[in-house]
Amino acid sequence: MKKHKSVSYWQFVLFSHLSALLAFAIIRGIQLIYCSVALRDNTTFYEYFKCFRRGIIYDDHVSLIALVPVTLVLGIQSIIGKESKIVSKIGFWITAIIYFLEVAVCCANIVYVKYQFANINYEGVKALGLGTEVLDMMVSGTYIVAFLLSTAYCIGFVYWLYFLFKRYVKDGEQSRVVSVLILVGFALLMVCGIRGRSKPKEKHIKKIQKFIGNPLNTSYAEYSDQLLLNLSAMNDFFYIEKSGLQASKGKDVYKYMKLGTAKKIAMRYQNYPHEADANCIKENKHVILVLMEGISAKCMKEFGYPKVITPFLDSLYQQSLSYKNFYSAGAITQKGMCGTFSSAPTFSNFHSMQKAPRKRTVDSTAYRHEGYTTQFFIPHTSTFDNVYGFFEANPFEYRYCLDDYSEKYRSQSWGAPDDYVFDFAIRKTDSLIASGVKKTMSVVYGCSNHPPYSIPEEYHKDGFSEEESAVYFADAQLKMLYTRIRNTEWGKNALFVFVADHGRNYVPDILAGNHIPLIFNHPEIKPRVDETLGVQYDVLPTMLALSGIDYKNYIGYGIDLARSERDTVFFGSNEKYMLKTKDKLYIYNPESEYSEVLEETPNGLKSVGKYDGAFENYMKANLQYGYKFATSN
Repeated sequence: MKKHKSVSYWQFVLFSHLSALLAFAIIRGIQLIYCSVALRDNTTFYEYFKCFRRGIIYDDHVSLIALVPVTLVLGIQSIIGKESKIVSKIGFWITAIIYFLEVAVCCANIVYVKYQFANINYEGVKALGLGTEVLDMMVSGTYIVAFLLSTAYCIGFVYWLYFLFKRYVKDGEQSRVVSVLILVGFALLMVCGIRGRSKPKEKHIKKIQKFIGNPLNTSYAEYSDQLLLNLSAMNDFFYIEKSGLQASKGKDVYKYMKLGTAKKIAMRYQNYPHEADANCIKENKHVILVLMEGISAKCMKEFGYPKVITPFLDSLYQQSLSYKNFYSAGAITQKGMCGTFSSAPTFSNFHSMQKAPRKRTVDSTAYRHEGYTTQFFIPHTSTFDNVYGFFEANPFEYRYCLDDYSEKYRSQSWGAPDDYVFDFAIRKTDSLIASGVKKTMSVVYGCSNHPPYSIPEEYHKDGFSEEESAVYFADAQLKMLYTRIRNTEWGKNALFVFVADHGRNYVPDILAGNHIPLIFNHPEIKPRVDETLGVQYDVLPTMLALSGIDYKNYIGYGIDLARSERDTVFFGSNEKYMLKTKDKLYIYNPESEYSEVLEETPNGLKSVGKYDGAFENYMKANLQYGYKFATSN
């Protein structure tokens, strides 16, 4: 058989792929070690083994995507028997850049999983363009070490690929038929590895399933009752890719039934009574909505946390109208803000605060309509989570951000600390009232317990971790804000509303990221702990009702918790969605169609099945109509 000049490249492709699998496995191991404090002591070796075994499926997919450009370039050159050094290097550097991004994302996910108990998704990547806070965080405080090590790891991996390229991509001689067979073989392997199987029940490929791998969807990583093991099994670049594909579907992402039917099912509890409550607060000229960063109900002593790191909130909880079964709209800030401010559900495949809610009621509009002067205080820049952009159509009259604060805080990644922001808010409100303003509605956001932390030394108590000290500091500033306002003439009868933007996972508890405190405090409100189910969509209608506001133009997804109740709440948790009853939790992933029913027991949530028709029907109705409602701007 006649030979021709060819490019010997198959060894480079093979060793690059194996090197990538090893690089991803190392990152997975570091992630497990970094998160190991939250894993149970009885985690077996076999559970860790399954984590790595499942991870290889996703790593294989991600690595093969990166190898496509260089394999095509070198393979075609090998077949035609003519190599261009420039074209070869272009193909290599395209592959190298893709690999660099993939490895970098996985490195970043180590820290992200530790804090959020979730993988970075496509929406999170897009959010980088809405502000510099995340990038600033990566290169500040203790995170600078992780950033530098990760960067060195990524560069080192690319250097290793270049070494393989120089060693194995050389001129040679072989049969053109062999060159064709090599490229075709690589192509078939890549198609199988990249595609996998998108759904568990594709009958037309069932017979060859053992040859083409396991289902390539997110539910395949849900193999353990250890949340961190499930998260670590997932290659995060794959997770971003999947969530990006879902986002690309736009408004057609959820279609299960007729829209009218979905609305009827989903809105059966949305019965906000527009008439003023006869039992509402009589003396109410000032409202202070305090948004607390990442304060999970699970970190309060009232909900079983073993240490007292929120003494003020625990005390206030018993002296107020407090809600025991209250949940955030989502597990990140912009979801919680959107649910609280505009009484709307949130979804994983779009940034919830990217557009101004023109067809929904927002707190600024509702209170301005009643003659309140509205003001908003955030510790970050104006671009943070697009907060200023979100309120373009329904603005606060006064908005304050990092640009308005002391210059010494402008270099901090998360802006001004709570003690400064709260003091600033009190002084500005004093000034408004001194100028003749009779009624104010203020939103104050505290963020000092978000890493990287900058906590005064006196709040680092013996036996407290750094995270616990940060929460302890944030709680102390909440007390300062509350006490100082209550001691003013204008603040003695103010309505305080304390709600977290989302929760925080101190333990591998699937609800910890959404279970949050909601506290209404006013001298006229009789203290009680209410077990009514609630979600952040309900904050605004409940505030309006307690304020005695007859707001007939309310358009929202929530109910007045003070006078209404429901037996189910719907909310999101990253790529999953949940329905919560008093004693059960239904989990559903629309992308993979994975579902599970969990029951609350004295020892925590316990799986009792994979399917429930009534739950699924209500879930799909909320997904379909809720999505339309949330995107109707």
